[in-house]
Amino acid sequence: MTLFRISPGSWLAFFSLAFSLPFFSPAPAFSADTEGRAVFNLGYDDNVYDDTSSQKKGDFLYRMVLEGRTLISLPQTLALSGSLWNGAEFFPQEESENRFRQKLSLRLGSENSFIAAFLKGTLENSFFPWKENYYYFKPGTEFSLARNLSSVFRASLRVNYQYFDYHPESDLSYQFLVYSGLIESRIREDLRAELSGAENRRWYEGQARRLDQQNYLDSVGFARDDLVDEFSLALAYSPRWFLRTAYNFQKGTSNSYGLSFQTHRMSLTFSYPLPTKTIFHLFGVVQVKKYSGLGAYTIWTEDRRIILADEQDENLNAISVRVEQKVNKYLSLQLNYNRYSNEFSRSRPYSKNLFFLGVRFGT
Repeated sequence: MTLFRISPGSWLAFFSLAFSLPFFSPAPAFSADTEGRAVFNLGYDDNVYDDTSSQKKGDFLYRMVLEGRTLISLPQTLALSGSLWNGAEFFPQEESENRFRQKLSLRLGSENSFIAAFLKGTLENSFFPWKENYYYFKPGTEFSLARNLSSVFRASLRVNYQYFDYHPESDLSYQFLVYSGLIESRIREDLRAELSGAENRRWYEGQARRLDQQNYLDSVGFARDDLVDEFSLALAYSPRWFLRTAYNFQKGTSNSYGLSFQTHRMSLTFSYPLPTKTIFHLFGVVQVKKYSGLGAYTIWTEDRRIILADEQDENLNAISVRVEQKVNKYLSLQLNYNRYSNEFSRSRPYSKNLFFLGVRFGT
């Protein structure tokens, strides 16, 4: 499948950004700011192969993350920022699951107290060195435009395009185009409300499927095409600590049997500073997802794509707990627990528990 759909959005983003720039006042100086961090973890994964049976295999896990960020302030209030993220996971026993991941992001834009416009490019890939032709590659681009409507309200629009190229199962590859809008209201200094909506379109490499008269899934001769509409409402409270709760509703329509769905999703993010420079973080997601058909194999294939594409936080029940102890300005110790599961989804039961003890260097 060709990538021609990126062209209209890219040209629109380019001209919109170019049109917006003359309205910004000149910047007095050039400046640059750089920061970096490194995280080293020792942990345990109780489901290395993301299995759905009772024969799950666990193994110890070594994880390393190196990340760098740079912000360059240019003339005419322009700002150029970039980030590079590198991660690696190593299993002493289950070596075939060793993996490397990279993420590169570049963003160019301008912002003042009235309006902001940004154009962003991203590149992400992941590969398993002990598995031949087993990787995914995800380039993307994003344009966003935000404006202060008043001292209380702010509105933003965003267009995001990505291509997910997955191997060895190319039928799970897809193009991804999202239009979204957000209205933020600062009710008071420590209380903020958000209302958003989005339309998500995906064009898959693989064919759509239908259920034949013998109740077998069969290809229909044309590509799978999905449309997801969603609505979100969130409330954030940040006095000395931080709390954010959100509700998200999704309605998905697919031309492939069994993959139209409705999802109700609740999430919570909580951070609280404890004595002796210790910070407690909690993130949780609970969702109820109902598919339109009884195509259990098709639904499991969709859940497997979610797992392989690292979309667990958005598409599975999840809980993450982290306790971080600051030793000094550049050094902290971390204790992490993550769990992913699909208790309320009509699919094969799945769960994964991760335990980590680590150290973090950098700013």
